[in-house]
Order: sequence, then structure tokens, then C-alpha cells
Amino acid sequence: MLRDAAGRDECWLVLGPGARGADAKTVLVERYPRLTGLITYARLAVNQEYQSWEALLHDGDELGLIPPVSGG
Repeated sequence: MLRDAAGRDECWLVLGPGARGADAKTVLVERYPRLTGLITYARLAVNQEYQSWEALLHDGDELGLIPPVSGG
């Protein structure tokens, strides 16, 4: 659903030094406004490991947005 809202599978972000996951979230919502309601419930993965939105990001990090899932 996040992919559909953004209309793409991936994108590149340029963030300044000291950027955190929350900064990436802000840039993504500005770039893809349809993510606004959906991204609130997404989990952040940095280099394929779950992280908090306050995680410090580094040059070359790969970010993933993991949508909420349901199951039984």
C-alpha cells in the first residue's frame, strides 16, 4: 500500500548530516503527499534492521518502510 501511494518502488533521498529517520519521513511525505496517513503506521528499517524513527542515519543507508500487517 505504501508503494501504491507513492507510485514507485524506490527513491533516493538527500538528507543533511545528523538526519534521523523522522527527517526521512518528513521528506517522503512532502514528496509523496499520499503517504501522509499511511506512513504514520509504518515501521522503519535501516539496512534491513528495524529501527526507531529517531535512529541516526548515515550516508549510504538503505531505508525500508514496513507497512502494518495483520494475520492470524
